[in-house]
Amino acid sequence: MSNVYRFLAILLCVFTLSKKVTAINLFELSMIGVGVGFVADQYFDSSLVDTNTFELKKSIIDFHEQNNKSSVSSNYYKQLPIQEQLRLIEELNKF
Repeated sequence: MSNVYRFLAILLCVFTLSKKVTAINLFELSMIGVGVGFVADQYFDSSLVDTNTFELKKSIIDFHEQNNKSSVSSNYYKQLPIQEQLRLIEELNKF
């Protein structure tokens, strides 16, 4: 069973197994439908990247500190964004 069907089955069980019964009008039903649509769209969205910019910054500094050298290869340096290049220059000046 795919993730979408599993999610919808759990959602259906939550709504049908509740003990208290209340009348829900058409507006409330439409808002529940729209909300479930937004949540499902965001949950199953695969276009987002898994890496975090903080993790990338940390890996750059860790890479430099683990090597513990006062120079970085020019190819690696040119691939970095300008902010990371400036931060790396600051870290190198500390040595």
